[in-house]
Amino acid sequence: MKVNDFMSEFSFKSENTLNFVSLHDCVIEEVSIEDKNLIVWLEHIDVLSVHPFNHTGFSMYTGKSKVRFIDYEIIESILYDTSQIKGMKHIIVEEAAQKRVMLESELLLDFEILKNEELQAAEDYFVHRFDGSASLKYNADFGYCIIKYKKIIIEWNEFIDKAWFEDR
Repeated sequence: MKVNDFMSEFSFKSENTLNFVSLHDCVIEEVSIEDKNLIVWLEHIDVLSVHPFNHTGFSMYTGKSKVRFIDYEIIESILYDTSQIKGMKHIIVEEAAQKRVMLESELLLDFEILKNEELQAAEDYFVHRFDGSASLKYNADFGYCIIKYKKIIIEWNEFIDKAWFEDR
């Protein structure tokens, strides 16, 4: 069963608030493309205490969430492939690995986001970079994706507990 088979309505729907959400250690479980929209389903997100919908005073962990990049364009989708590297104990990925261009639907599936940053914010679009570990299919190698989009919609149902970086 796909993630989106059991979640069609969400309690929270937040637009253009990616800067109020932490995606560190969040795993993308499903990726789909509908029209000009990229949709990713995450196992959870961490909604920061400063988010307009978070009135708890703490950054909060959610359950499953959906992120839609409206009218998106992939600027770059890269995997640093280490599969051909043999006999090295320590790898400097940017120097030793083969830089492979990937389809976003391939790279982002089971992708663990380690860092995301806003590269540009204009009146009518945003550009974000997402860095992380690709799926085990790709040896959990490092990759990144740069996405340009007109709007982002982040949806989730509930606050489950304090985020991992809050005192529990």
